Amino acid sequence: MIWFMYYPVYQALIGAFTDWDGFNAPHYIGLDNFVRLVGDEVLRQSTINALIWVVLSIVLAVVPPFLVAELIFHLRRERAQYVYRTLFVVPIVIPGIVTILLWRFLYQGDGAINQLLKLIGLDSLQQLWLGDPNIALYSIILMGFPWISAFNLLIFYSGLQSISSEVLEAARLEGATGWKRVWRIDIPSSYPQLRLIVILTLIGSLQNIIPPLIMTNGGPGYSTYVPILHMYNVSTVNGEFGYGMSIALVMFVIILLLTLINMKLIKSES
Repeated sequence: MIWFMYYPVYQALIGAFTDWDGFNAPHYIGLDNFVRLVGDEVLRQSTINALIWVVLSIVLAVVPPFLVAELIFHLRRERAQYVYRTLFVVPIVIPGIVTILLWRFLYQGDGAINQLLKLIGLDSLQQLWLGDPNIALYSIILMGFPWISAFNLLIFYSGLQSISSEVLEAARLEGATGWKRVWRIDIPSSYPQLRLIVILTLIGSLQNIIPPLIMTNGGPGYSTYVPILHMYNVSTVNGEFGYGMSIALVMFVIILLLTLINMKLIKSES
């Protein structure tokens, strides 16, 4: 654990203050990498893209799974709950790379999405989904319709199951049924699960390199570039491992601070 997990962190911390090409001995340069980082226009654009990615990812990670968890939880028959829960969870066995490649095919100019739009007479809505810099980022973020993460669904479902029957009965007697119950009972009771999912989504979306790398490699231009992809390219393509480590160090600090702030805010609300 020390060698494979903590030593790389230590190496990145030390390497962030060096000029290192990955082969020759690193040369200590102090804060030069961080000075360069502040004026890096590509990093600035990729940071904006990452913030958009984080916000939309949190919405998609919370709203659809919670709504589906509510629908399943309110089914009267336990067997029906089990069946639907299983149907939503089974696709989790499909490797993520397969899903990404499938959506890249769907987004092609002659792909299934444009073909479907043409078939139903909506030719005007056809787009170069991954070729237009104005929509490429959103196309990658919104892939995976209907955006129901099996993991998040199970987390919310377990939270709903943990609500005591006495609370549910009291709510029913007070007239808190339907959407009233959802707002007054289910959502407040799901704050621990909400906090967990928001934190994991925040960390995951900021570290998510595979979709933009596979689908667009950051293009067109830098419209789908994110900091983690920039770190990867400056390190492995340009051979500037020291600068790449400085980006990684800043990302680590930002993710840690956002996580702590998020935990503090949600804890105070609950």
